[in-house]
Amino acid sequence: MRLVQSTVCRVSRPLVRLGAVDQKDGNSLVARHAGHCLRCQAERAIEHRIHRTLAAMEGNVIKAPAGLVPGVISSLDASVDYPELEFAKAGERVAIAAAVVGVVSVVAWTLTRRVRSTA
Repeated sequence: MRLVQSTVCRVSRPLVRLGAVDQKDGNSLVARHAGHCLRCQAERAIEHRIHRTLAAMEGNVIKAPAGLVPGVISSLDASVDYPELEFAKAGERVAIAAAVVGVVSVVAWTLTRRVRSTA
């Protein structure tokens, strides 16, 4: 029973968190489970507290330092090279080429077997 309950907790944890933010306690399986499970109740309480704190901070506005906005905009406008992105694209091309070679070899093998069996 404990294994089943821990599995239900793992599966339902995102739904319990969402229910804490939405404040909807329906008659669903997740709501019934959370009503009996102390772990899920604690998770719901934490999420509810975080949501309440963030909602209280809604009106707080912190002004950015004077030079930050122009610095960010200029860095976005600058041409930036991403070698790791190019490396990933090259690896993707190699994988596609390998897949094409594999498919072609299987087709060629199948055709040669059919030709040999009919001869």
